[in-house]
Amino acid sequence: MKRLNVAIPTPFHSDEGLNVEGFEAIVAYQKQNGIESLLISGSTGEQHSMSIGERLEIIEYFNQQRFQGIELVFGASAIRTRDAVTLVQALETSVIDAIMIGFPPYIRPTQQQAIAYVEELLSHTAKPVALYNNPGRTGFDLTPESLYTLIQRHPNIVGYKETGDLERHLGVSYPEDFILFAAGDVNVVERMATGKCNGLSSVAGNIYPQEIREAVSRLLQQEPVEAGPLEEKVSEVFSGHALINIKQHYNSLGIHAGICRAPLL
Repeated sequence: MKRLNVAIPTPFHSDEGLNVEGFEAIVAYQKQNGIESLLISGSTGEQHSMSIGERLEIIEYFNQQRFQGIELVFGASAIRTRDAVTLVQALETSVIDAIMIGFPPYIRPTQQQAIAYVEELLSHTAKPVALYNNPGRTGFDLTPESLYTLIQRHPNIVGYKETGDLERHLGVSYPEDFILFAAGDVNVVERMATGKCNGLSSVAGNIYPQEIREAVSRLLQQEPVEAGPLEEKVSEVFSGHALINIKQHYNSLGIHAGICRAPLL
């Protein structure tokens, strides 16, 4: 799994219907700007506004297109374990390269229940997996101890996307090649330069792909990056609502990302 991915939006028609053909231009734009990995159907992809059937339709679309020269990561999460299993089973036989497993939203499982959820999903795939901890959206926060337990049991867990406190991972001995992704671009220069993370799942890369790619490349090589100009661009993307700004950007380029689903108007 690559250390930088851009979490792309899901294109919708004006009636909020799924527009899978819209992915083609988004993928092409990112490839042209040097991005080598895309996260599909994540938070930026409005994952939880979509039915399981719609997400399966996206997987089938990518199976038919077979994009070359770019890593494809797919977000798999659902309130019901059996629905998440359906997604993972479809991904296992697909062209998708890796899976990002998110925790069930709203129900707030215990640590033991969350571990059991992940292990059930992992029993259906041998693909590389990153876990996605997003307590602000799900109401659940995986502890470093639970993460360590899962990594020890399942070597195909190769990464972890963290929206919570990155500093709590500093004292944990993760595998040498393990990727700790910052979720989003805020303070990414400071986070990567101080060793709090060694990867980025980028939102701002939708609008500033070259700038994000160059900054991450330099940071991974432990080269200095001036934080100020990059933070100004990131602040611009997140001003108001990032997803609305991203879709407006693509639409302004003639790339038909469409609208966000209500209530994001």
